[in-house]
Order: sequence, then C-alpha cells, then structure tokens
Amino acid sequence: MALETLSPDWEFDRLDDGSQKIHAEVQLKNYGKFLEEYTSQLRRIEDALDESDGDVWDFNLDPISLKLLPYEQSSLLELIKTENKVLNKVITVYAALCCEIKKLKYEAETKFYNGLLFYGEGGTYYL
Repeated sequence: MALETLSPDWEFDRLDDGSQKIHAEVQLKNYGKFLEEYTSQLRRIEDALDESDGDVWDFNLDPISLKLLPYEQSSLLELIKTENKVLNKVITVYAALCCEIKKLKYEAETKFYNGLLFYGEGGTYYL
C-alpha cells in the first residue's frame, strides 16, 4: 500500500552500493563477539560452581578433616528477646516446634525408615 501511494519521483533507486552488506557484516561480527564473551562468562561461572561443588571431604584423599562449626554461647531464648511480648511467645513456640520436628525426623530416619522401606521384601514364611 505504501508503495502505491508514493509518486514515481520518490521511488528508491535500485542501485546497491554495498552499504547494507557492510553494515550487516559489522553487526554480525559484533553479535559473534558478544556471543563469544557471553559463552566465556558462562564457562567461568560453571567452572567456579564446579570447583565449589568438589569441596567434599574424601577419606581416601584427606585422612584428616576439620569440622568448623560456629559455637553459639547464647541460648535460643536470649536470641528471641524483643520488645513485643506476644511476638516473643509466638517465636518461642515456633522455635520449640522446629526443635521437636528435628528430633522426630532424626528418630524416624534412624528407627523406622529401614523397616518401612523393606516391609514385605523378605521371603515367604510358612507357619
């Protein structure tokens, strides 16, 4: 439609001086350079993550290990102290429930999981 409304005086010259091709090549080179930089950046990130993933203690390679855990000298109730007494009570209840859940989870893992996993896996017993 737009070409039909233009007068013949305004038609574009069909002469191709190569500027579009040069511009396209420059843009293609810039895009290629961007992709190379982005790929190298992703590789550096992947390598950094792989190195941190391998920081696990291996008994065969490292016969000695250090267990670095922070030692907290204050109790949980001292950490919960705020000016709002109602909030203190609510947070204390949730903290106690979290501790209880951790204990129950440990008990379930050590006492009941194996029995539940292997239930019915034994041979048939006849009386």
